[in-house]
Amino acid sequence: MNTKTIIASLGLLSLSCTAQAASSDPWEYYRMGGDYRSAYTTRYDSTFGMSIRGMYSFCSDDLEGLLDLPNLGGAQLGLHTNIQSTSVFHELSLNIGLLYGSKNYYTDDQGHGFKYEQLLVPVTFGYTLNIPMSDVATFYLGGKVGFLYYEEQVSNTGGAISASGSGATYSAQIGFKFAIGEKTDFVIGYEMNKYFSNVDAYHTITAGFSWSF
Repeated sequence: MNTKTIIASLGLLSLSCTAQAASSDPWEYYRMGGDYRSAYTTRYDSTFGMSIRGMYSFCSDDLEGLLDLPNLGGAQLGLHTNIQSTSVFHELSLNIGLLYGSKNYYTDDQGHGFKYEQLLVPVTFGYTLNIPMSDVATFYLGGKVGFLYYEEQVSNTGGAISASGSGATYSAQIGFKFAIGEKTDFVIGYEMNKYFSNVDAYHTITAGFSWSF
């Protein structure tokens, strides 16, 4: 084998390795100007994933016409599976949340009053439709339905009274996902949560991260 043949063979081998490396690059479609919708959904071809989101929830209603309800803060942990289609992807999820809030109520000018506390633990199944908008942004909407466990307590200097219960809960959600890695998204959204049958829906702002395995 002469020198020219060796150089040509090495050149072909180098091109082959370069092409193979490029084809495994998950962002190749974006840089090459391909169909971003098709490229984006390939990021979600993994079977499972999980998410963690912070939650801030408030309600404009009052409790039995007596108390303004406290705002709630907490977090939600979710496990999900992705179902890919041509230009969108579907998401089925199992979610558990923990929300807590408290508020002090004063009954006279001397500062006497009581404290009301709420603890909510919603466990829900969800469906989300994800619609890619660009190479890094996805619009989503969906809903959840499930079970709610709650505790509440009223306390003052004389002691405390507690109660707990459970019931059905459901919500609707809408928001955006922004790709920050090969399999990781920053997620921000809004949820309307119905926790109690005798109280108006809570309005919830969520923000966190979602990733696929």
